Amino acid sequence: MLVGRVRFLNARAQRLLEIELAEGVNIIVGPNGAGKTTVLEALYLLLTGRPLRAANIRDIITEGAEVLRIEADLAGPTGHLLAAAAYGRDGTRRLTANGARLDDASRWKESIPVRTFVPDDLRLIKGSPRRRREYLDGLASGREPEYSMVLRRYEEALAQRNALLRAPWGTGSSTEFTPWERVLADTGPDLCRMRADTLNAFVPAFQEMYARLTGEPGVSLHLVYRTNAWGLDSAEYRDRLRDMRAADRVRTYTQLGPHRDDIRLTRAGLDVREYASQGEQRTILLSLVLAEWLVCEQAGRRPLLLLDDVMSELDPDRRRRLIGLLLEGSQVVITTADLRYFESFELEKARIIRLRREESRV
Repeated sequence: MLVGRVRFLNARAQRLLEIELAEGVNIIVGPNGAGKTTVLEALYLLLTGRPLRAANIRDIITEGAEVLRIEADLAGPTGHLLAAAAYGRDGTRRLTANGARLDDASRWKESIPVRTFVPDDLRLIKGSPRRRREYLDGLASGREPEYSMVLRRYEEALAQRNALLRAPWGTGSSTEFTPWERVLADTGPDLCRMRADTLNAFVPAFQEMYARLTGEPGVSLHLVYRTNAWGLDSAEYRDRLRDMRAADRVRTYTQLGPHRDDIRLTRAGLDVREYASQGEQRTILLSLVLAEWLVCEQAGRRPLLLLDDVMSELDPDRRRRLIGLLLEGSQVVITTADLRYFESFELEKARIIRLRREESRV
């Protein structure tokens, strides 16, 4: 699907804004404070249900306003749709597709997957393992049709077992643990296998994108899957959970399983988080985002790529390489404060959207 006209009300400094996106590369240009990143935030929130940068959705709502509203016209093989979302400062939320109520934003996950690059957000590399697990879940769910269902069953059983572990001592008999541990033992090994297979299939695309973006070999870059449950079959997994109950009661959580997984990003065997400069970390992060974008394209899905101020992060050679890559793919939105980062022939192939602080409509 492609995003066409976008309208939003009460998003940060923008009381009212309406823009038209084209297929291919869209460049949003304007001075600081004009709302360039706000456009990306609004699109991301509408299509994923999560804020792009803000800790809380209330932080995106214009000061003094009570409701943030976002609308986008979406065009696809089956026709046109109007996606809309309204978020209240009081925590209320209303999501719709052509006026029909949606429970969440998952309707758009498959039809228009969103990939983003925000230079200041290095959480994927420097943040907690949870962030990297979420990233891996996104990769695996796009590759393995049954992944999301298996993950949901696993997480439900894990929550039940953890609740028993936190119950007062003397409650939570073996018979209460057994059914949840059986589900964990049935689903945990499958999650480990699908995650490992997904990473193995993804690494070549990651290495290719790094090489195409930088002109340097990408073969030294790797994503290393780390788990404490590798190689266990269901029976072994179930036995380990039973044997660890007492220790897990002391911890108050389940130690064994893919919910403890992590990914190591390495270059020539060294951890990127510890041994790469911040500039190189950003380049690696951008390569990961572009690799996801490429994989989506190859799978026949048309992802929306949102790049915030990416050109200022790159030297002239890498800028040319990046734009060359973007012109080969689907819909892209790039923000910038300076069009001089682009060559004239690149601008001729893109839609330019100019924002100014004093304007409310472009």
